[in-house]
Amino acid sequence: MYVRNLRKPSANKNVYKFVSAKNGCTIMCESSLEYDCCYHLEYSDDVVSFESQPHGYKYFYLGKCHFYTPDFLVHKKDGTFYFIEVKPLSKTFSSEFKYMFYKKQITANELGASLLLVTDRQIRNEIHLNNLKLVHRYSGFIENTIHLENIWSAISQSTSIQIGSLSRTLNLGIGEVLALVLRLIGLGRVKTDLDVLLDEKSLISVN
Repeated sequence: MYVRNLRKPSANKNVYKFVSAKNGCTIMCESSLEYDCCYHLEYSDDVVSFESQPHGYKYFYLGKCHFYTPDFLVHKKDGTFYFIEVKPLSKTFSSEFKYMFYKKQITANELGASLLLVTDRQIRNEIHLNNLKLVHRYSGFIENTIHLENIWSAISQSTSIQIGSLSRTLNLGIGEVLALVLRLIGLGRVKTDLDVLLDEKSLISVN
């Protein structure tokens, strides 16, 4: 196995830096698509930790040995782990790519892991990704306050409650409530449907 070092300066590569509270470090990415993938991994309940450009491995294709580094190594709550390759969907249709990826998967399985292909179609679901970006923006921006704890208390006493109802109950502005709810989502304490736009009608419940 070998390791690629994205921290080594290069005039030919842009490096994208994702600040991850889950990992307690900055995740270095080679592309904006990998960077956007980090939002999904950061706020997935099933993911304990993840790292970019992990130890690579050798695989054989057409009788030759090739070196491969997955884009991510992901550790799950159940103790298992898997690799991710991030690719634009348009680059996944060729027979050469499909066969090479199959060979990479076989070797990953021999190492005790699966290798998953994740494309821009999955990563860049506009509404879901934009909501994750909002969660990330507020996750470290707001400190614990009495308003935050009041919102948490109101949510925990209900099966689910709308943001608008929280605003009226606690006599706080919609914008302030939304920011505090985003903070609680980032902390993993509450949840909502991130596949729809967040507004005063969004239902919030304990995670």
